[in-house]
Amino acid sequence: MSKREKSAGTKSNNTYQPQFPLDDEHIMESIAAAVIVTDAEGNVHGFNKAAEEMFGIPKQKAMGTKYYLKMAPKEEERMQLRFNHVLKTGKPFYGQDESFSMRDGRQVTLNLHISVLRDKEGNHIGIIMLVEDVTKKRLSERVMQRKEKLTAVGELAVGIAHELRNPLSSIKGFARIMQNDLAPDHGSQQYLEIIIKEVDRIIRLSHELLSTALNPDKNPYFALQINDVVEQSVEDFKMENYLAQAYVKLQTEPDLPLIWGEPERLKQVMMNLLHNAYQALDNSGYIYVDTSREDEWVKIAVTDTGSGIEADKIDRIFDPFFTTKLEGNGLGLALVHSIVSQHHGFIEVRSEPAQGATFIIRLPIREKVQKHE
Repeated sequence: MSKREKSAGTKSNNTYQPQFPLDDEHIMESIAAAVIVTDAEGNVHGFNKAAEEMFGIPKQKAMGTKYYLKMAPKEEERMQLRFNHVLKTGKPFYGQDESFSMRDGRQVTLNLHISVLRDKEGNHIGIIMLVEDVTKKRLSERVMQRKEKLTAVGELAVGIAHELRNPLSSIKGFARIMQNDLAPDHGSQQYLEIIIKEVDRIIRLSHELLSTALNPDKNPYFALQINDVVEQSVEDFKMENYLAQAYVKLQTEPDLPLIWGEPERLKQVMMNLLHNAYQALDNSGYIYVDTSREDEWVKIAVTDTGSGIEADKIDRIFDPFFTTKLEGNGLGLALVHSIVSQHHGFIEVRSEPAQGATFIIRLPIREKVQKHE
């Protein structure tokens, strides 16, 4: 056998040894999810770069501290129960789309995987946590779902809105004729008034359906000062006599940069939010309206001191036909979301039960968005 053949045979019999690093530290740093490793007492012994970014804490400060201190204090009990259960039983815990409060006040959606850490003898000596922040992903999915629902609403609106108008106008007209033919104190007057009122409500609903389905490309956009739109909306809202005991406090930041927008549509957004805020007050309390600049965005905040929104309803608050009101149709906030999206903006709501609610709109300044032709 030649030397070359012997050499080839030797290589084929040897186990291949990888040349890249495979130490635990390198593996942890390569994982996209946040990884936290603790001992049995919950003290952090491993904290990768993804964890630093997620929790906003440098690794040096996290090492040796309790893992639950990275989250809001109210999360400690919940996390400790899961930690102790996994450590005691050795059974992993899987949590999907769980809502968590961070120490900086952010509310995030996490996928959580907790496994027990064992030594060579199989003793439970700690915990390994993998945490994935899916907040943006779930938000994007909800936005797409809303767009799909709004598209369906638009198709429905185009099909029925015009069909509704003619018979509704006839019903209303005949009801008015009957009212005029009857004496003012006739018993049927109140029923005819109910018919007219309900017809008006259906007509308003058809208008909202058409507005929701409206193609934004057909609307001319202008360079405008958002403070003008907000101030005019608040003034019109006050003149509608909605404020029996409530009070609107308006604070605008002067000299805000201009935005591209359609004034009447943006006014429609403001009026919807103001009406919602008033209804939440239950005839007493305050409405705060603020404008400001936030980086490359113009921000509008509408806050009420009312009853607030339950956590399980916040994610659905902008869905078409979803409403918490007895007489609501669930299109007002869906329309708001649609108009803000058409302006390349974003809207979010922050609320807790009995703590009121704040609707925040962010619209890009003129220099950062292409003008609609």
